[in-house]
Amino acid sequence: MSVFTDLDDDVREELGVILTDVFSSVLKEEAIITNNQLPVGPMALSKLAIHDFSDKNDEQYAVIEVRVGERLARVMAARMMSISSPGPSDLVDAIAEISNIAGGNVKTLLCTHARLSLPTADIVDDEQFAEAEPTDGSTYVRAIVLGHVVQLAIHPQAPVAGLLWPPEIHDATLEPTS
Repeated sequence: MSVFTDLDDDVREELGVILTDVFSSVLKEEAIITNNQLPVGPMALSKLAIHDFSDKNDEQYAVIEVRVGERLARVMAARMMSISSPGPSDLVDAIAEISNIAGGNVKTLLCTHARLSLPTADIVDDEQFAEAEPTDGSTYVRAIVLGHVVQLAIHPQAPVAGLLWPPEIHDATLEPTS
């Protein structure tokens, strides 16, 4: 069993708080939990991973995903970067930053001693999305902000190939002892 699987209702509620708080604070708009489905069409998607290395014999990973429709990603990028016409790379940067903020909060909620990868983001086209209650052990929460549905998902033991990890810095490096 992992800290990333079988998340109870209290944890799901906290994930909803993380999702709504992140979008509300970044966009300065109210975000409300919903059971609505994500829109069909181009989506901004960002992934990062949490690595729980506390048990060297059974290291655990979870992938955190944040998904928003391309139209909302455009609004996010414009507001976050103070530009009127964000391009595709701006949308990718905006969703990566949102997922980094959300990922840090999820890591703090589930596994404070774990490592967090760097986010990877892209615009994906018309991808199929999972139902609100997945059967693979994943957990999803959704919210509506500015009339658009956004999603935060945690996928336990999902593949982490291709994600980049910051270098490990040990406390001894940060605060050398004499």
